[in-house]
Amino acid sequence: MVVLQSMDPLTALSLAGTVVQFIQFAAQIVQVTVSGALPAHEELETRTLALRDFIVRLRRPRASGNASASLLSPAETPDKTLQDLCDACAATADELLARLDRLKVEGDNKMWKNFQNAIKSAWSQKELEFLSKRLSEFRTALDTHVLANLNDTANAIALQQSKRFDEIDRKTQTILEALLESKRTRSQDVYDQNLAATQLLSRTELVVTDQYDKACALIVNAIQLLSRAKEEHMSSSEKDKAENIWKDEEELQTLVEENVLENLSFGTMVDREGGIGEAHKNTFAWLLNSASNSPQKQKWDDFVEWLKSGRGTYWINGKAGSGKSTLMRYITKSAQTRTALREWSRSSSLVIGNFFFWNSGTVEQRSQIGLLRTLLHEILRQHRDLIPIAMPSVWARAYSHAVQPTKRSRPQQLSLGVLIEALKALIEQSVKQLRLCLFIDGLDEYEGDTTDMADLFTDLVASDNIKVCLSSRPLVPLEYAFKSSPNIRLQDLTPNDIKLYVTDKMHGNRRFRQLATEQPEQAPALVREIVTKADGVFLWVVLVVQSLLVGVNNRDGMDDLERRLAELPTDLSALFENMLTKRIAPFYQARGAALFQIVRASRERNDQIERFREIAPPLTLLLLSFADEKNPDWALNAPIRSLNESEKSIRCKSMEDRLKTCCAGLLEAQYTPNDSIVGSPLILGIAQPDAKVQYLHRTVKDYLHQPDVWKSVTAKTDTSDFEPNISLLKSCILQLKALGSDEKEERIDKSTWKHVSLALEVAHQAELTNKTGYIPLLDELDLVMKSLLRQTGAFHSRHWVTYYTKAVGQGKVWHDNWPVLAVEYGLASYLDVKFRQPSESPREKKGWPLLHIVMSQGLRGPRYSMLPPVVAVLLAHGANPNAAYNSATPWQNALAFAYSLQSFNMKTNLRGNEKLRPDREEIMMLVCLFRHFIDHGADLTRSCNCGATTRDVLWIVEEVFHRWEPEESEALLEDLRRRMASAGMVSRFSFAWKKVRNYLMTEGCGIHGQDRRQ
Repeated sequence: MVVLQSMDPLTALSLAGTVVQFIQFAAQIVQVTVSGALPAHEELETRTLALRDFIVRLRRPRASGNASASLLSPAETPDKTLQDLCDACAATADELLARLDRLKVEGDNKMWKNFQNAIKSAWSQKELEFLSKRLSEFRTALDTHVLANLNDTANAIALQQSKRFDEIDRKTQTILEALLESKRTRSQDVYDQNLAATQLLSRTELVVTDQYDKACALIVNAIQLLSRAKEEHMSSSEKDKAENIWKDEEELQTLVEENVLENLSFGTMVDREGGIGEAHKNTFAWLLNSASNSPQKQKWDDFVEWLKSGRGTYWINGKAGSGKSTLMRYITKSAQTRTALREWSRSSSLVIGNFFFWNSGTVEQRSQIGLLRTLLHEILRQHRDLIPIAMPSVWARAYSHAVQPTKRSRPQQLSLGVLIEALKALIEQSVKQLRLCLFIDGLDEYEGDTTDMADLFTDLVASDNIKVCLSSRPLVPLEYAFKSSPNIRLQDLTPNDIKLYVTDKMHGNRRFRQLATEQPEQAPALVREIVTKADGVFLWVVLVVQSLLVGVNNRDGMDDLERRLAELPTDLSALFENMLTKRIAPFYQARGAALFQIVRASRERNDQIERFREIAPPLTLLLLSFADEKNPDWALNAPIRSLNESEKSIRCKSMEDRLKTCCAGLLEAQYTPNDSIVGSPLILGIAQPDAKVQYLHRTVKDYLHQPDVWKSVTAKTDTSDFEPNISLLKSCILQLKALGSDEKEERIDKSTWKHVSLALEVAHQAELTNKTGYIPLLDELDLVMKSLLRQTGAFHSRHWVTYYTKAVGQGKVWHDNWPVLAVEYGLASYLDVKFRQPSESPREKKGWPLLHIVMSQGLRGPRYSMLPPVVAVLLAHGANPNAAYNSATPWQNALAFAYSLQSFNMKTNLRGNEKLRPDREEIMMLVCLFRHFIDHGADLTRSCNCGATTRDVLWIVEEVFHRWEPEESEALLEDLRRRMASAGMVSRFSFAWKKVRNYLMTEGCGIHGQDRRQ
């Protein structure tokens, strides 16, 4: 391991950064990748000046000392590896400079078209390749021997003791301390943070010439130079250069901050909060009224007092539908909350973070990762200078990518561990005094073990710098975790709020006011009866009042309203059943059932898309209106043209009305927060096409998804040819057609690709359920996308599939035509139909063969790999199981995967741990695959090489399939033995293994008597 004993840590970092910069700079020259935007002579001048600076910086003094020391000063012996690397780079820089200086002289007599032509005239192709190889060797040495070990001496503690540390501005000091913190464990994080630290120091350095001794060059920090510009009597050119360096660095760091914040954010981050209705006027005010003398005050712990001086957690619990989310939104929006919290934060900066779990929403809306991303985004958005402290490795990678803009930067995958550590780092950091108050709604809607969430917040609030207000149903794990915390039980405290709501809503109806005037005693009695029966469940009250107002508008008398109220169940589930069977007219029940199925199918398909780390399109009013289209052939026959706003609004208003008529309001359109501003289409009564269709409440989804209830829902469409996935596929096609435009667009919008992704996912599901009605729709999808691609102004020579995969971030080299995408999504029936056409064949595809694609796994493999129906179709249409591509055949890939299942279990046994049985579904899939391969001529003499082990097909069938699933694989094993016997083949691997296995089962073996089938 390299130890930089004699070198000042900042000097070591600066030198390493200079080497990084030089390698990138030189690579642009020798690989002829300079843009050539400037005339050749100007580019030559710019490049030679830069090279001279690099030479000065590479040959600086390398021992402990002042950063501004003259280059002519003697130096102590530095670390040999870094010294040799700097010397080698300096020598290469000398060579490049000499060549470029010669070109400048020649340039007076030669007029090159651009800088690239000048470079090509100075070096032969062989010389350029040699220089490129040398630069690659420099980078390898830098990565292996310097950056990986730099933190041994250039750590945070050594940094603070450096003589040069005080010469750096405070912001840079903070960033360097965070990057070089010694607590890091992952070697990749160490490397990334060391690299960013070296780049940061090197980029802010400036080479200046001594005004009295032109032969003496100085290396200084640009910020330090600017701070003492008057004292040093800087020239205007040097000052301008220093200012430009720092301006560029500030812009770069702003870009890095934006990149990290964008990485933390996700599209539905605030959707749930925006979808919660505002509290009814004057309700919940008691919670924030510390002067309240209500007799109910003694029933809860003083919330305002907790905001002002409390610590730990405050738990708001209540029944389902009791108004917890509405209350939490009221708290977070109230100015009284912020005023009270300022007393708690005192001189510290106050940050309020909110997250509203939503079990019916996207994966992020119901996950711990989504929670942490939202909270970190909110905190770091307000305090960007803390980003490198909270997330040093993430900041470092974003910084390095920003320094090299030609290198394509993809969003970093943020693991749960990284996010938790980031939040803890923010709480524990001492750079800035922060007080964090978090409001977390719907802890019971978290999709996971609620104990994990309870443990997380219990751990976080151990610090006095953070406190958390939580809301949830009173689940046992949460009761156990928060029973000693200040809390309220909401349903015990809302009778007055419910009375206020019912009175306002009922008396807001002119017809009811008339009834109340005529019967002044019965009207208040009706209100009291509603409050009593509600038992604190606000959702029940809202639905009951809606039902009563329908009766009022139907000219019901007070006696009718009382009878209607008496007939309505007090239990939410029973009330939902009543709404489905009685509120929805029989004529509309089948259509309502179809809408419920479409909503559920959309959510399940989007979940699948999100699991592949892609962004799924929400089910909007417009998309649902297309799915509910009466004309079954409209998706095929509709023209490709954009819909104007009026056409969209008419469709969506009609769809919104159908939700009320056919679904009794259990499905509703939820608008974004901005839709509620004055003058918006929502205020004007115009339906929004982008409004998301959601369940009225979590309890509605829970009720409908009960097996017995769901069976009754689907039974209403059993006699028709309705299939929710086919309806969604049609809606995606109609949505894409509605995007058509006569105007030329530069590129296809990201939202377009989202609908393509959903279309393919629902087609996959239709394939699994043997609904072949999707086949003509996929042909139409292909035609629509070709048309949309032609509408873009740019010339596109490839099939649209190529651009689709780039848009969703897959970038697989084998995506180049439509059948390939059908293989990706496992659309066997579609492939079978296509390959029956004379113009299509799996054998005619250029590049990576289709059978190889479906038999690949991992990042290079398809979305749904090794599907027996797809393999069967490809083999039936002439695909060769024995054709090698990249040194392997599809058949060998099947053998290798089957062996991997058994080898994992063998390793488990050898470690003495519990033996894991291979997944039965995987075994059955492989049995089916082997059957197809063998029936279509797979080479039975082939074996798979698994490290030092080689296994043939008979060994795998006996030891993997037959050992674990003997009945299901018996026929395959017998057929295989018969084929091998008739061909005169004997499996030497199987024979040898039987001898080993027999020994393992003897008394002399340590695992005697253990049955591997257990």
